[in-house]
Amino acid sequence: MVKIIARCFVFLAVISLASAPGYAQDYPSQPIRIIVPYTAGGSSDFVARTVGFKMQENIGRPVVVENRPGGNAVIGTELVAKAKPDGYTLLLGGSSVLSANPALYKNLPYDSLRDFIPIVKAVDSPIVAVINPKLPIHSIKELVAYAKANPGKLNYGSAGVGNTLHLAAETFCMVTGTKMTHIPYKGASQALTDLLGGSIQIMFDLPQTPMSNIQAGRLRALAITGTRRLPVLPDVPTMAEAGVPEFSFSTWIGFVAPANTPPAIVDRLNKEMMKALNDPAVRKSFAEKAMVVNPTESPEAFKKFIGDEIERLRKLVQTADIKPEG
Repeated sequence: MVKIIARCFVFLAVISLASAPGYAQDYPSQPIRIIVPYTAGGSSDFVARTVGFKMQENIGRPVVVENRPGGNAVIGTELVAKAKPDGYTLLLGGSSVLSANPALYKNLPYDSLRDFIPIVKAVDSPIVAVINPKLPIHSIKELVAYAKANPGKLNYGSAGVGNTLHLAAETFCMVTGTKMTHIPYKGASQALTDLLGGSIQIMFDLPQTPMSNIQAGRLRALAITGTRRLPVLPDVPTMAEAGVPEFSFSTWIGFVAPANTPPAIVDRLNKEMMKALNDPAVRKSFAEKAMVVNPTESPEAFKKFIGDEIERLRKLVQTADIKPEG
């Protein structure tokens, strides 16, 4: 009798597992949502849509990108942290969401290492210093001189307090001994609109966001971080070439799933995303936006990377004495 009961329990467990909506063998059987915690039109949005579209082609299931901005990206991130761990709700997270926020805020409604399972780091991107061309500034040296002569009068925008664009600008100020005024926005695209309109004068941004306006002459790029010039902006010098070799800053973007997502599904997502990232057309699209495809070797390697980044940015936040809003 005991053996019969035991067999029944095993049989029922197998049936229950096999019929679960997230069961790996049937995954994906419904649309996959990628939550982007920023407004549409920015670099994170571009990464999500580029990878998502290629995944959709490859797996034959819809991959939907959903923008949930607000709260310095906390709103969309928390949504995914609390989502059902079945592989159908994912987060497009980057250095701001997964590393800078934990370094800045003590009481976040999510924990980057506890509430998520990393899937893959997708791309890296340098930072470009870009200004409104009405400013009488044509080089980084002139920017530093102007900022020192007019402390606090230059307004720079970012995608929020503690966002990596904010941290990049603060790092520049510390390195050059200058002072500028930070104006936070809900997303980089909104800050870009005000930069074009003249409400702010400068941004330290990912190149892909202001790229078309730089190329059209509506904005002026002064320099980029990184060791090499960008093929899409060949006339823009590196920070080292521009006279500030000690200023080094870059950002990264990747994908994570809610904690407790079955390992088999995480593995499947990792394989599908790697396949998308290695597609020549996808790599070309990222190169044209000044992004470098640089995936981590495994989900475990990505988790370690995130932990190391949190510690690095925590030291930066403390040194720059950056305080969260509110």
